[in-house]
This record gives sequence, C-alpha cells and structure tokens, in this order.
Amino acid sequence: MNSNAIYNIRSFGAVGDGAAKDTAAIQAAVNAASAAGGGEVLLPAGTYLSGSIILKSGVDFHLAEGAVLKASPDHADYNPPDIFRQNFASPRDGDNTSGGHFVLCVGQERVTLRGPGRIEGNAPSFLRLPDGSHPPSKHEIPWRPGQMVWIVECRGVTIRDIELADAPYWSCFLYGCEDVTVDGAFIHTIRKPHTYNGDGLDIDCCRRVTVRRCRISTADDSLTLRSDARRLVNKGDLADVTVEDCELSSDCNAIRLGVGDGMIRDSSLRRIRIRDTRYAVNAVGAWSTPSHGVDIRRISFEDLDLEALGFCKFYYKFATDGVFEDISFRHVRGSVREPSIFDDTPERPFRNLAFKDVVLEGESSERVVKG
Repeated sequence: MNSNAIYNIRSFGAVGDGAAKDTAAIQAAVNAASAAGGGEVLLPAGTYLSGSIILKSGVDFHLAEGAVLKASPDHADYNPPDIFRQNFASPRDGDNTSGGHFVLCVGQERVTLRGPGRIEGNAPSFLRLPDGSHPPSKHEIPWRPGQMVWIVECRGVTIRDIELADAPYWSCFLYGCEDVTVDGAFIHTIRKPHTYNGDGLDIDCCRRVTVRRCRISTADDSLTLRSDARRLVNKGDLADVTVEDCELSSDCNAIRLGVGDGMIRDSSLRRIRIRDTRYAVNAVGAWSTPSHGVDIRRISFEDLDLEALGFCKFYYKFATDGVFEDISFRHVRGSVREPSIFDDTPERPFRNLAFKDVVLEGESSERVVKG
C-alpha cells in the first residue's frame, strides 16, 4: 500500500484534448490506485471528455489547475439505472432523468474529490430540443443524466477546492453518507436559460457532514437537507450537519429543508450570505404526493445576511404526519420584498419556532419578527 503514489491518467492513455473519449483511461487509473490500497489519481491540465467514472476506496481524485473533466454528450457513455440498487431513473412525468451519472461513488471509504480544476456537466448538450431550442419544460427534455456527482453510502468523504459547473440536473448528491467534508467548493448551474432541477448541493440521510467556505449559485435549490431513505441499504436520519461561512444564490430557494418520510435533526447553519434568491429558507413536509412527510427538529440558523424575495416559507404541503419543531433564527439581517409564509395546521402546529434579533427591511420584517 502506498497512499502517496500518483497515478497520472495520461500514463494510462488519456489524451485531454476535449475530443477523444478518456473514460477508459481515467477508470483504469482509479482502479489501479484503489487496488494498490489508495493513491492520487491526477488529472493534469487539459480537457478530458468522459462518460461515467466510478470512484473507489482510497482514491484521491485530483483535478489540477487547468484540468476539466467534461461530461460526454453521448447517452451510451453513462451507466444504466440499475448499476446499483440505490439508483433509479425518474419517469418523464417526474423529474425526467435517465439514472445515469457522471461521477459515482457507492459504498466506499476514504475518498477525496478535489480541485482546483473543474467538473463540467455539459448541460447545453442535454437541455435542448432537436431544433436546438431550449425545452419549454423539464418533461420535454429528450434525455439527460441524473445527479452529476452521486456519492452514496460512503464514509470519510472529502470534497474540496473544486468547481462543479453546468450540471444538467442536481450538481452533487450526498446520500446516506457519514463523515463528509465539503470545503471551498464553487458550485453553479446555468440560470438562463433555466436548468430544470438545477440544484447545487443536496444532502440526504447523511450524518456528520460539514460544509464550509462554499459558493453556490443555482437555477434551483442551492443547498438542501433531505431525509428520504427509501432506496438506501442502511436507513438513517439526516443528522449533525454543519454549514458555515457560505455564499448562496438561487432562482428558487437558497436553503431547502424537507422531502422524504424520515427526520432532519440536530443541524446548524451559520454565517451564511444569501443574495439574488426567491426564498432564503424553505421548509416543506412532502413536495409532490401525499405521504407521511419529514420531521424537522432542532435546526438552528445564526448570522444570516440576506437579500431575497422572501425570508421564510414553511409549509407541510402534502405531508400527512410530519412535524416541524425547535427551529431557531438568531442574528438575521437584510432585506426582503414579500411577507414570509408559515402555513401549519391546527392539528399539527409548528412548535417552538424562535426568532431572536431578526431585523429585515421590506414588507415582511414586522410579520417575521412577530412570527
């Protein structure tokens, strides 16, 4: 075992000219590093056109300065939806994704994904009709991959100092993982023309996650905390997530809590700067169809600096049972243009929503403080 060994993908045949397919060479370097017990898989400067890449235990996947890992536009270059039991394709009446992913990592340990290079999802190749025009809705998209970076039931994951750009769907999905650090990432999706479901960082059923010093600008939700364990081998809540010193911007929600039938608990978000956003914080029990919905408990927000259409939107929507309680906001400053929305029910009131030192300019400031 030599975790300091470097596996340069060019030594495995990668060309890096943006035209040749480098999938096989990159995967061969990953396989060799993992088989040796770990090591650095180096992508030097260049543009590496590739299909699906599967990361493995012990691999430090390093995109050097000037390195671009660019997603192939060809459908055949992506994994099938049944590659892992946790994976799925979304039908056309849902999010309309194929179940293919660009970078996958499932059931592995000690994995690093780092820059300063860029992973590019090549969204314009997928979000267009045969005549080249932009689809009028997500249901009209001919074909697209699912989450660009898909990390599932892994332990000891580090994502740092990397750019995740132009995903055709969610940018980075952490699902059922433990002990994760996301530090210094720059994540952005194309906002005009709109990237349907163009999320930034989605964290679902994970434990002990730290997100810090990230910039996220997206067409859809910038940062989400979810608890939908249906497809996981090992079920669990989303718990012990810390988000700090980040900048968020979204055509939808900067921070989204909800979706699933589990629990989102014991997490804190602090020193967050929010700009050019619809809602700063959105919490929803069940989004699309009637179900139990999530329980959201013991979540704290502190030191928010925001400019948004609205501050908060809390609603159960289709949830039949989940409850929101012990959610606190402290030291919030900024400006909004519309009132916040807190829509609970007499049978399931929101419990212990606390607002301390919240001062906002705009239509909702008085209502939010009273809330």
